[in-house]
Amino acid sequence: MQTIIRSNNVLIDGKFQGADIVIQGDKITAIEPYKSIDIAIDLGDRRVVPGFVDLHGDAIEKELEPRPGAKFPTKMAVVELDKKLSIAGVTTMYHAIGFNDEELSKGRGTEQSRELIEEIYEANKSHLGVDNFVHARFEITSESSLETIKNLITNKRVDMLSIMDHSPGQGQFKTLESWKKYHLSAYSIDDEDVSEYLEKKLSKDKVGIVEDLVAFGIKHEIPVLSHDDDCEDKLNTLKQLGVTFSEFPLSVEVAKKAKELNISTGMGAPNVVRGGSQSGNIAARELVKVGVCDYLCSDYHPASLLLSPYRLKEDVDLAFAMISSTPAKLANLEDRGELKEGKLADIVVIDESHFPKVVLTFKNGEIVYNGIRGFKI
Repeated sequence: MQTIIRSNNVLIDGKFQGADIVIQGDKITAIEPYKSIDIAIDLGDRRVVPGFVDLHGDAIEKELEPRPGAKFPTKMAVVELDKKLSIAGVTTMYHAIGFNDEELSKGRGTEQSRELIEEIYEANKSHLGVDNFVHARFEITSESSLETIKNLITNKRVDMLSIMDHSPGQGQFKTLESWKKYHLSAYSIDDEDVSEYLEKKLSKDKVGIVEDLVAFGIKHEIPVLSHDDDCEDKLNTLKQLGVTFSEFPLSVEVAKKAKELNISTGMGAPNVVRGGSQSGNIAARELVKVGVCDYLCSDYHPASLLLSPYRLKEDVDLAFAMISSTPAKLANLEDRGELKEGKLADIVVIDESHFPKVVLTFKNGEIVYNGIRGFKI
């Protein structure tokens, strides 16, 4: 089946312009001049952009447990989030699944994460609307989950790997107070258990584990990322290990150093939309302003991806690339991220008449979300 859509606001080669887009099967087969095809479906002034590629999103956690103790079935959570992703314009999602210290998860975290990853993998093959991939996040003191995560990588259940260290006094949590504020509410750990847990955590040898797992990920040809980088020494070490991404660098200086080392940098779209970090760290706009932020991810809020380009008013065209073509290239997804002949027909249509909202999402040439009243093909 052939479908032709038209708009005078299509993102092509980094600029918005008029065009007719020809879709055949799962591909874009041609980009023709505006109004050159008589049978095109005219979308008027609506923006037409590539489907969003989200390299880090942990919204599945809230889908599984929207309130503390209120847990829902894994199969249901995966399906429901998939629907929300299509509404948000996300056609490629890397679910950020954490492997944390067993003291925080009471020994069940590793198995729960494994089960979730297996469910995402199986559901993605059969009945989900968008591409659901896995970004495994490994807390570097979580030795108990090391073999599990290696097995998942070997069996091609994991598409991306990040290394994280949430010890207090560095990274995201500069003080013990900030660490407690987050962890006591997010995990089943009592205040009186904190000292014993931290003493054990801080005494562990992290270097060997990091070297081993990073090498393992690289051997299996998946991108390896670092998380919450806060100093140049850390970046130098990670570069030597082969890490190529820095997620959420904590200062302009660190982000600049990452770029000098040819390490790509990414920040959260919610940070952009809200105007700052929820944890008091650097505002993403500061990094974008000086050219040291390559891409944006949804972090914990998929809907923020759409609004983030509008918040970055300095260059809306560039900002859309930060949520589509750039993350696609960084993830080695050469078949998507741009509206070009031969690329997958992952296409998002945006209505700006009242407030920017996704009204139509194509995935592999098929409509997976239709929010235009009366619209039919």
